[in-house]
Amino acid sequence: MNKLKRALFVVIAVVTLACGGASETKEESTLSSRDQIRLKQYQIQGAKIYATYCTNCHQQDGKGLASLYPPLAGSDYLLENLPRAACIIKNGQSKEIVVNGVTYNQMMPGNPITNLEIAEVLTFISNAWGNEGGLIGVRDVEKWVTECEE
Repeated sequence: MNKLKRALFVVIAVVTLACGGASETKEESTLSSRDQIRLKQYQIQGAKIYATYCTNCHQQDGKGLASLYPPLAGSDYLLENLPRAACIIKNGQSKEIVVNGVTYNQMMPGNPITNLEIAEVLTFISNAWGNEGGLIGVRDVEKWVTECEE
């Protein structure tokens, strides 16, 4: 009986830790349970998309590459205007920008990804590395990319 209790305790502990336990962020606690699940799903999928399309320039840690490619971690430029960020991900960027007081002038190509994937990668990068952007919905991205400035 003692072994059964110990095994049950271990199973409960593993499941609790695997599901995130009680480590909810402030953003997660204000979301419905459905949106909490979606936030986690978007972050996981977004990390995969980021690894495929973004890591070479912006690096795994989001700190960018010297003065060539801007950081996404703690980026004032990213977080001040998420609709603009969605447009840059979709269509690329060729003009000079200033991120955290540093000027960058490298071209960024557009990415051949869907609006859902843009929402996922935006959710990932706007919540990684100390950023606090919350859940970025696909409906928002759909609206933003139709309103992109050319």
